[in-house]
Amino acid sequence: MCRLKNKNVNLKQRVIGFTLIEMIVVLLVGALLLAWGVPNYRDFKVRKEVSLVVNEAVYSFNLARAEAIRYGADVQVRVNGGGWEDGWEIWSLDADGNDNQQLFEQQALSDISMSQTGGLAGRLQFNRLGALVDGAVSFEADNDNPVADSLRNIQISPSGSVRVVTP
Repeated sequence: MCRLKNKNVNLKQRVIGFTLIEMIVVLLVGALLLAWGVPNYRDFKVRKEVSLVVNEAVYSFNLARAEAIRYGADVQVRVNGGGWEDGWEIWSLDADGNDNQQLFEQQALSDISMSQTGGLAGRLQFNRLGALVDGAVSFEADNDNPVADSLRNIQISPSGSVRVVTP
C-alpha cells in the first residue's frame, strides 16, 4: 500500500501546461490569421455598405413607380441637395406638375458616391403607367474609398423596371 501512495504523490507533483515554444507557435498562427482577416473584413464592410445604399435606392425607385401607378399620377424622385449622396425625396405631382404630397425622404449617404447617367440630372419622373418620362437612366454607386468589386450599377429601363448590375 505504501508504494501506491508514493506513485500518486509523484503524479500529482508533475507540472501540466505548455512550453514557451508552443505558446509562440500559437501566437504566430493567431497573428497570421489576423493579418489575413482584417483587410478582408474591411473590404467586406465596404461592399456591404455599397450594397445597402443600392438596395435603398432600388427600394425608393420601385416605391415611386408603384405609387405612380397607384395614384394614377406622375411621381418624381429628386435629390435633396447637390447630388444623390445628399439623399432624395419622392413626391406625387398634381395634374399641373406641382408638388402634391411627399411620399418618402432618404437621408444623406455616408461615404458613398452616386452618379446619374441619362434623364434630367438630379431627378426621375414616373408617369401614371409606371414608365420613366425621360427615358432610360442608370446610376453608379461606389464607396469613396473603393475596394475591389464594390462598384454597383442601377439601371432603370424606359418602362420603369429597376435592376442592379455588377460591372
